[in-house]
Amino acid sequence: MTRLIVLERGEKLTEAAWRALASQGRPVRLKLLEPAPPFLAADIVQVASLDAEPPRPGDLLFFRSGGGFGVGAVPGGPAAQTEVPLGRVIGVERRAAIFSLEKGVLSCVPRRWLCRAVDVLELLWRFRHPVTPPLYLGSVGACLAGVREKYNRPAEAHEYARLVHTDLDPFEREILPRYIRPDGRVLDIGCGAGREALGLARAGFRVVGIDIAPRMVEAAWANAQREGLAVTFRVQSVTELDEPPDSFDGAYWAGSYHHIPGRSLRIETLRRIVRALTPDGVLVLMVVYRGERGLVSRSRLVDFFRNALRRIVGPRWLSEPGDGYMREIFEASDPQEQVFFHDFSGPGKIRDEIEAAGFTTEEISPGWWVCRKPLP
Repeated sequence: MTRLIVLERGEKLTEAAWRALASQGRPVRLKLLEPAPPFLAADIVQVASLDAEPPRPGDLLFFRSGGGFGVGAVPGGPAAQTEVPLGRVIGVERRAAIFSLEKGVLSCVPRRWLCRAVDVLELLWRFRHPVTPPLYLGSVGACLAGVREKYNRPAEAHEYARLVHTDLDPFEREILPRYIRPDGRVLDIGCGAGREALGLARAGFRVVGIDIAPRMVEAAWANAQREGLAVTFRVQSVTELDEPPDSFDGAYWAGSYHHIPGRSLRIETLRRIVRALTPDGVLVLMVVYRGERGLVSRSRLVDFFRNALRRIVGPRWLSEPGDGYMREIFEASDPQEQVFFHDFSGPGKIRDEIEAAGFTTEEISPGWWVCRKPLP
């Protein structure tokens, strides 16, 4: 059978969940976690309930089979006696493209050719949208609001909470105690559902975790209470950090630096952290570098136009080179809901931003930066 995610909830599909969703009278979007011919893993199928209309010849169906579910053509012969049709597949989404199976080209395509037909249409969709990401992604406020909305979705918060464990990763256990004094006060930036904060507390640090998304903070509180760990969490964007000097002996920022839109805002945010640290305080920052881009990749083309147009019209209505979107964070992520993400090609620009904020820094491992306040 096929493993499926209900995107509205971010949960694996169950019988009870299907009954509740089908009763709402609107199509249900199910994400495939493995291939279900003619569909591919990560395709999203739009399913309409069969309550009002029986299946028709040639329909692709969503069906119950024993203790699981399937998507596609119901098999014939004796196996068909165990398949119970529940819904009709009326559309398919592949990456950012959405196609109807009830009208248009795909309604006329034989089902055995459907996967290849969707491939072709998705390629044509890309040709019709050559400037991706767009030259301008929106204001700083709009980009930050999009980050908050993405991580505040029930599906994202549920998946973060489900996957969280209560200890640091081996590399974190090695480096954090090395650079932040024992039992020190630590700010966990972008705490999510609390994995790093709980691990830091378990290691003996006094921890404050902040996150821009309220549902993430709720999940972190619940996890801390379940584990009996004393951690303070609050809903706050690090771009608005306004702590007095000497508030923290260390700060840990892993994985969300890319979500801060604009070099100037990233530098100003780092300066806020500088002010909040003790004189010997340390920021441990983790970033991920972009992989190699093809010579004619769309993001390379967009960055070329951004650089060229900035020289002509200025930067006001143009995003910075490297600005783009991230679509999927987990298996449960909805690829139609994108979130701002800045790609760093390598350590040079990261170092420039860190040092412009007033830190001295060293990269102790690829993507891992230890940032110190300069000596008086």
